[in-house]
Amino acid sequence: MKKGNLKPKKNINIEDVDLKITDDIENNKISNCESEYDKNNYTLFEKILLIVIVALVFSLFGYFIGKKANFANESYSTASKELQKFIEEYNYILSNYYDDIDEEELISSAIDGMLTSLDDYSEFVDSNFSIVLEGEYEGLGISVSSNDNEIFISQIYPNSPAEKVGLKQNDIIIKINDESTQNLTTTDLVDKISNLENIKLTILRNNEELSFELKKEIVVLDSVHWEMKEENIGYIKVDLFANNTYEQFKKALKDLENNNMKGLIIDLRDNGGGHLLAVENILSLFLNETHVIYQTQDKETIEKVYSTGNDDKTYPIVILQNQASASASEIMASALREQLSAYIIGNVSYGKGTIQSMQTIPDIGNYKITTKKWLTSNGNWINETGIVPDLEISLSEDYKKDPSLNNDNQYIEALNYLKNRD
Repeated sequence: MKKGNLKPKKNINIEDVDLKITDDIENNKISNCESEYDKNNYTLFEKILLIVIVALVFSLFGYFIGKKANFANESYSTASKELQKFIEEYNYILSNYYDDIDEEELISSAIDGMLTSLDDYSEFVDSNFSIVLEGEYEGLGISVSSNDNEIFISQIYPNSPAEKVGLKQNDIIIKINDESTQNLTTTDLVDKISNLENIKLTILRNNEELSFELKKEIVVLDSVHWEMKEENIGYIKVDLFANNTYEQFKKALKDLENNNMKGLIIDLRDNGGGHLLAVENILSLFLNETHVIYQTQDKETIEKVYSTGNDDKTYPIVILQNQASASASEIMASALREQLSAYIIGNVSYGKGTIQSMQTIPDIGNYKITTKKWLTSNGNWINETGIVPDLEISLSEDYKKDPSLNNDNQYIEALNYLKNRD
């Protein structure tokens, strides 16, 4: 329906309706309560026929409603039979186990068991996974791990409260607000921090105890890094596709293009994927709306996902990938190669051709379950086979000894490819 055909709605007050009826009666528009049935003075046969027709209509209506209700009851009964065994065993365990049972933990374990019977990507996810995919969170800016009953800082995020006060990677956290962390798990520690505003961490560094006062702040996780290389060749490294990766990538690309970029290297090595919307938006920076960027397939249908961009980029592009480039990274690499003739250098990618959806269980946690396949823009399924690069080359021993771009032979090959193009 066209918008021009829509009539504005009129709000009607119930008192206005009552007045309208009163006016109609007073003006003899409604004379009395005599029905059209009495006025027409139907014969006895006609009256009986009318009653029979009405009864028949209501009988048919009742029949179909009854059929629908029976179908619903049958469906419920079938579902109940399927679940009955589980419910019986669940109740038996609750009633007969010799010790106290945490019912939430029992349900969580049951769901975990169901997920284990599916593919490798259907599983519970920890809070760190959700934080990383979100791209920002309120906290201290640290990741923690445990080893030999000790909790230590495994990562410090740039511009975070932790970095500002001088905390360092591998610091062992021995106290939080003067309480020992000896019997805490990493989950316990994260839960404690999440419920506090001002935090005092006591850490052990080189056998010396140090204390730091911190206040939680919004920590933004940078997933995009870029710089202009020699001969105006741009370089963008994408660590993962989080909720804020698109804005960071857009800023990087604009900065490089404003500085007269002649060619672009997009480094997707060790990028395990992330949000599909992020990679869709990034690809739309390169391709106009006529291009398919990937396809999805569920049990019944295949759908094509198109770019929402305005223009096709004309400068040459090289993708760097390795065995750990997966999922959204593979969508990006395949779309740019199939739709924009990008050149791929490195190793065969991971080969993850499925899509997961997140589900939240209140008071228990989050899990993801595989809901669809994804296909490349040309309709290829790369699951368990990966994307074969145009130039397959592994990192050199020199890079493994000194991991810098100067020793990065994959990056050097990409640079030379762009330099030597006509």
